[in-house]
Amino acid sequence: MHDDVIVIGAGLAGMMAADTARAEGARVLLLNRGGIGLGTNSAMSNGVFTGPSDTYELDAYIKDTIEIGKGLNDPSVVRLVGREAPAAIRSLQTFGIGVKEKAGRYIIQPDRNDIIRGVDLVTKISDHLKKSDRVTLKTGFTVTEIVSKNGSTEGIRGFDASGKPVFIAASAVIIAGGGAGALYLRNDNQKATMGQGYALCAKAGLELWDMEFVQFYPMVFSEDRLPQVMLYPGFPKQVRMINDSGEDIAQKHGLESLFDAIRINRDSFSKLVYDECRIGPVYMDLRAAPDESWPEYPMTLLGKIKFDFKNRPIRITPGAHYCMGGVRVDEKARTGIKGLFACGEVVWGLNGANRRGGNALSECLVFGRLAGKSAAEHAAASPSTDPGTGHGAPAASSDRPADFRKLKKEIRETAWDYAGISRSESGMHEGLRRLKGLAAQIESAAADSMPEKKKRFDLSCAAVVLKAILVAGLDRKESRGAFFREDFPETDNASWRKNSCQAYDPESGDFKLDYHPVPGSDV
Repeated sequence: MHDDVIVIGAGLAGMMAADTARAEGARVLLLNRGGIGLGTNSAMSNGVFTGPSDTYELDAYIKDTIEIGKGLNDPSVVRLVGREAPAAIRSLQTFGIGVKEKAGRYIIQPDRNDIIRGVDLVTKISDHLKKSDRVTLKTGFTVTEIVSKNGSTEGIRGFDASGKPVFIAASAVIIAGGGAGALYLRNDNQKATMGQGYALCAKAGLELWDMEFVQFYPMVFSEDRLPQVMLYPGFPKQVRMINDSGEDIAQKHGLESLFDAIRINRDSFSKLVYDECRIGPVYMDLRAAPDESWPEYPMTLLGKIKFDFKNRPIRITPGAHYCMGGVRVDEKARTGIKGLFACGEVVWGLNGANRRGGNALSECLVFGRLAGKSAAEHAAASPSTDPGTGHGAPAASSDRPADFRKLKKEIRETAWDYAGISRSESGMHEGLRRLKGLAAQIESAAADSMPEKKKRFDLSCAAVVLKAILVAGLDRKESRGAFFREDFPETDNASWRKNSCQAYDPESGDFKLDYHPVPGSDV
């Protein structure tokens, strides 16, 4: 017996793909490095979906999403997500998930108000999957290669929790590996989110689109000995953002609403906060929040953090939050490799140069369902004849010891300093120079134990993805959406309203960069 469909990644997109494939009759193997659902960025989300509703028409959704994406979105993908999102969101009720609709925003309603909405979302779906006899959940497994032959997927290769190399055959593989936010020094992602999904796709021969566009969230805690987590929107209007002198930064820059700045102008707002942080410390001041707001969501979440919010402002900084780029798929979530499907943050097309708040979860639902259905149909039509599992090729090793903690810190610093919110030609050249040395150290590092293998693999993926971000960023000579260049501060539609596309050469480790007109445009 073998599994018909392998799903790589157990966030919202991966779980929806697994459940949909199961419902279509497939046997599914759902793989994740950490816990199912809870070990992913989906668990850390604010539980808000964006999509058309009775009071918000599809055409308005498309227009607003493309406007926020600064015209680099694929309109066919925007229309697809908008068309499918309402039904996909309604399907959450089958998992016992409460959803409240308000003017095109669908908000998860947990049973308790002291847990992150994303935790409620993924817990209920993962509990449902655990009851299925057609879905096998496997944690602690690291996928290191998507195996294909003659343009068709044959399965995956990786190593299990003990470090043993394993090959698992399947005619259909779904990659739902998430983004790459944690390769930055400042971020609000799960700490292992280092771009593994992008690197797997690039090494399998898929092109990466618009990788220069990385979204930053403007309010991430940056106090010593505290986790880097986002301050979720929905806080009282009395909450202020201040500098070291106590000056109200919103008033200073003429912002009427911090919430609107987060939701609608997240790119420029993050840049504003970043520039203020370069002048001096920036804080969120919650001391004036009304007493009655503290037991309410999201303020109640702060009670789990060991900090005296009621008497002290907390230091913040922007943090890497979401990658707009990724792999191109069609309306059935098919990639350019037969039998390989993709969903979630790893997919390109919806977001353009800046993601609209709430679209990440909608994208996960829509493409997760599409990928699961398509993969099950493909597996039924092209069943694997391999018995299913076996030993894979052992990972290359070296006698050269490595300090993986130091290497990770240096890669994250390089990303933050040279591929972060504000970039320049000289800075990105320096970033590529430093990355070259770091990549060579990672490649030659010894990794004999399971933890070392995981660390080296993660860092090698981070190096590939960071290179893609720097190469595309260096060539784009304008500022657009979440991408800011100090030396080219204006948006240039005449020359740069086009999508970057990169093909990876595994022999040289280099990317070949090309550009394509925005779908549906005359550029």
